[in-house]
Amino acid sequence: MRNVLICSLLILAFTLGLPCQNVATQNARPATEALNGMMVYQIWMRSFTPEGTLKASATHLQYIADLGANAVQMSPINVFGYPSVFGPTTPYEIKDYEKIDPEFGSEADFKAFVDEAHKVGLKVIMDLVYAHSANDSVLLDRPGFYQRNPDGSLIISRWKTPMPDFKNPQVQEYFRNNMLHWVRDIGVDGFRVDWPSHIPLTFWEQAREAMDRVNPNVIMISEADVPEHQLKAFDISYNFPYYSALTAVVVNGEPARRIREQWEKAKAAFPRGSRFLHLNDNHDRDRAEVVFGEKAAMATSVLDFTLDGIPFLYNGEEVGDTTPPNQRAHVAMRFEVWPTNALRLTSAARQQARLRFYKQLFQMRKTEAALTSGELIWVENSNPDGVVSFIRRKGGEEILTLVNLSNRITKVEVDAPAANYSGARDLVTGRPVAASLSPGKFTCQLGAFGYVVAKRAPGSK
Repeated sequence: MRNVLICSLLILAFTLGLPCQNVATQNARPATEALNGMMVYQIWMRSFTPEGTLKASATHLQYIADLGANAVQMSPINVFGYPSVFGPTTPYEIKDYEKIDPEFGSEADFKAFVDEAHKVGLKVIMDLVYAHSANDSVLLDRPGFYQRNPDGSLIISRWKTPMPDFKNPQVQEYFRNNMLHWVRDIGVDGFRVDWPSHIPLTFWEQAREAMDRVNPNVIMISEADVPEHQLKAFDISYNFPYYSALTAVVVNGEPARRIREQWEKAKAAFPRGSRFLHLNDNHDRDRAEVVFGEKAAMATSVLDFTLDGIPFLYNGEEVGDTTPPNQRAHVAMRFEVWPTNALRLTSAARQQARLRFYKQLFQMRKTEAALTSGELIWVENSNPDGVVSFIRRKGGEEILTLVNLSNRITKVEVDAPAANYSGARDLVTGRPVAASLSPGKFTCQLGAFGYVVAKRAPGSK
């Protein structure tokens, strides 16, 4: 009787189109060509250049390409609202989804920006904010477009802004067409979606199907930790638990094993083959240099670029910029390394050194297939409270990564044969790896927030 009941329930689930499998036992949507070796640089339009415009930002796209990124993620550029009884607005409070805000330029300027990005080999990821709008949205007069209480008053989001009603098919059609416009008419390569979990997944899946008919290589990034997103709709998910784990370890002194534990939890919850954005800085956080400190910010970036996933760099992080994020004002970052500013201030020399470090991370990621698409194998070490250790493997190539997430010098022994890395050079610093030459386990000393990224020596067994 019990088996009959189970079979009946399974047949009913299949008939209704309900999921019969745990999400983690299913496969993520296949990777498109556009995702191969993807490395993201985020521009915050109001601070990336002193002018804060699309035209000005376009003149520095070659700089981003030379840095090594191959995709640029933009902050929202649609017309946003203006101060109201709810307080100042930000570019995340959209008034008109069909137009570019004059503060940034025109749609023609945006098209020129996208064309220039493609010319220098960059894909353009546009930031979408559909879950909530500005309080003076041009759509508020459309019947049924926004969620309302029984008395007709607007249902307000946590940011005190109205929320479109995606139960209305007309709302879904409007926003689906909006996405198609940017892809078809402007040439945008994809979207980073703000707060996507507050919109029905069916909308994103249907929108993805529509975009795939226009450009099958569109990239969709979900700013959410929702496993189902990567089954059909999205290609990449933000990895906020990873950032939380970094903060817990570096700032609060929790054991470094938290990084591995978070990784294992994500693998257990998400579809097979899921992709995650690894970041230590973005527009919603204090700057990495401020949160972690200079050395730790660099150490956590080494993790971002050696873990399996998509490495992400935010708006001046590559020069150690500490300009506080300000979504409500135009505050240009302190950036002294562009050709027009080179060596103008004493800080420029320090920025140049940091820039060389990040260029090497991008180059390393680009040239080492094991880092781009190899499997990740965790290896034990003698100081799991302070050191993260893993191997990236593809074919016969192996790369051992050790990152000390503590501010203490530590000697660490790793469960990897020392002979495999005899004579190896660190892929980040270019210097020989100072390690034990004994036939036993790989042993080395790491400085405070030190790291080693060692490629297995040719011919070792």
